[in-house]
Amino acid sequence: MYGWGTVQNCNMIDRPNLVLQTSPGVLPAPPIDAAPAPIAPARAASITRAGLINAGSNATLATLFFITAIPAAGHYRVGAADFIWSVGAALMGLFSLVRMPPRTSMVNVRSIAATGGMMLLPALIKWAPPATGWFYQAGVALELAGMTFTQVARVYLGRSFGLFPANRGIVSRGPFRLMRHPIYVGWFMLSLGYSMTYPSARNVLVIAAILPFMLWRIVQEEHLLSGDPEYREYCELIRYRLIPGIV
Repeated sequence: MYGWGTVQNCNMIDRPNLVLQTSPGVLPAPPIDAAPAPIAPARAASITRAGLINAGSNATLATLFFITAIPAAGHYRVGAADFIWSVGAALMGLFSLVRMPPRTSMVNVRSIAATGGMMLLPALIKWAPPATGWFYQAGVALELAGMTFTQVARVYLGRSFGLFPANRGIVSRGPFRLMRHPIYVGWFMLSLGYSMTYPSARNVLVIAAILPFMLWRIVQEEHLLSGDPEYREYCELIRYRLIPGIV
């Protein structure tokens, strides 16, 4: 209620009878229709500096994912593990091409180092003699789960996906109701699963090196987003960054 006892339609309001006074033998002048309002010409889409920067950033991020789509460039094999890895990285690359520009962003030496380490290190995972039995199957299952979880989170994130720490709007639906960074979790699961299917000392070291860069990137992103009251409220509701109940 807005303080009104009854809301009346315009047609329900009583109006006094209007009597048109005219001179004898003189007909009233017909009403003059108002001239139609001029139609404004359509404005052509303009290319702006901000738009070019955003497009270049999208293309750069997509290229990074496309590079990591072939982790064993010199020894590429066709198998379930390779197919899942390539599809997951390629999908992330395609989604990166339609990102929206950020409200605020953090681009400095630290954010470049953290993002570069997290994004480029998986490309160093190389093919090795594959595992066998349950260990290989567990690696493929972990890969598939990681790719699926990542893409589901990406759907809920929409066009808010970013390369560097940035605020493109706060998302609190889907996997983001369980943890604050589900895409990082899925990407790490994908990388870990692939290294399990092709176990080697090199791949174990690469996986171990990815984790600190990923955590560093998370800290930077949350530091930037902490200036948004909506994100602070979200953090009060969702307390875990990566694994509910643990961390």
